[in-house]
Amino acid sequence: MRSVHALVLGAVFAAVFSPFARAQPKETVVYSFGTNGGSADGASPFGQVVFDAAGNMYGTTLAGGIPDAGVCPTGCGTIFELSPTNTGGWTETIIHEFVAGFDGAGPRSALIFDSQGNLYGTTSGSGVCVAPNCGTVFELSRSGNGQWNETVLYSFTGTPDGEAPDASVVLDSQGNLYGTTNGGGPNKHGTVFELSPPSIPGGPWIETMLYSFCPSGNLQDCPDGAYPQSSVVLDKQGNLYGTTAYGPVAWGLAYELAKGQDGTWTESVLYKFSSHGGNPEAGLVFDNGGNLYGTLFSGGNESPTCAQEAFWPYSDVCGGVFKFTPTKRGWAGRTLLLTGENGGNPTASLTLSGNAGYSTSYFGGAGYGVVFEAMRSGATALYTFCPNGGGCPDGAYPFGGVVAHGGKLYGTASARGAFDQGVVFSITP
Repeated sequence: MRSVHALVLGAVFAAVFSPFARAQPKETVVYSFGTNGGSADGASPFGQVVFDAAGNMYGTTLAGGIPDAGVCPTGCGTIFELSPTNTGGWTETIIHEFVAGFDGAGPRSALIFDSQGNLYGTTSGSGVCVAPNCGTVFELSRSGNGQWNETVLYSFTGTPDGEAPDASVVLDSQGNLYGTTNGGGPNKHGTVFELSPPSIPGGPWIETMLYSFCPSGNLQDCPDGAYPQSSVVLDKQGNLYGTTAYGPVAWGLAYELAKGQDGTWTESVLYKFSSHGGNPEAGLVFDNGGNLYGTLFSGGNESPTCAQEAFWPYSDVCGGVFKFTPTKRGWAGRTLLLTGENGGNPTASLTLSGNAGYSTSYFGGAGYGVVFEAMRSGATALYTFCPNGGGCPDGAYPFGGVVAHGGKLYGTASARGAFDQGVVFSITP
């Protein structure tokens, strides 16, 4: 096994993460998709869940719902609500089923709320550009009778505005939405976009492409990054920060977009990743001190429980977690590498809660993923999915990270469960 920078943890996370004693964490399957037979209630949840003020949980599934033989034979995806019951269980309600075409298909990301209780999200596929499925940004609003209604705010066309928005959007104080597309744009390597509310009631939302990655159009020459798979985050000055999974050459980078006085946006590369830890597929998160944190899908340590060569060109590497600290000379980066046992190949952002950071890794553990905690003494697997192999009734391959609520961590696993359609789970630390 190769270990790179394995001793940096104390210096990296001491200011934010600290250990605390606990009993053995317990996983509970909150909901197992496929309960009603088939995938009518959703299948393959890839995004993080979100809670409303009443304690109801909302999320998306990549598949399931209404099948479409031409585009998505197992269903084009759903938006679900899980409501707590008086007996300690949860009741699922499908509040929207995607039907491809203009409506969108294949939501992969988390939803966000605005101050009025409306939900916003993205679909990675369909829209007006049915082939090659360019994707949409949508809003769900609740009517007076309690029903949720979907409005497509914007449908991408590929060129020049981008395609395949895989990540969630972020909302600023003026009601503008910001996000990324994994592909498309003038250079065909992804974009950062802004959606502005209509100037008149009922009018269209206005899309502005803020940045198009890889001016050369050649993946081997993308000093500014390529193929962003993650959302952006806003700082207090309105600047945007994000990551790209590729560039320079192969390992990806972190970037800042700053808005000038003339309204144009300029990209600055904050950090270039390498084989010591790279290919960030998730977005960044700020702590109260202005430090940035993120996760890395690949590079670093090797373990047979991490991504195999058939899945990823760099065989067995496990990825890690990183911290950026602002200095007078720019941003200083440090990396904590996962080992396989405590996780491997995280695809989700960190969730900071109290004095610790939490996330999921797609592989690692027994090979089916883990929920891990990053703290001063190291990274620890709070829960290992499918520890005994077999049918994995507890779920497998968590993609979307976790959220802290009511003293527990909640998340989704994209596969397995009682009906092999994925699960929503909780972890009691």
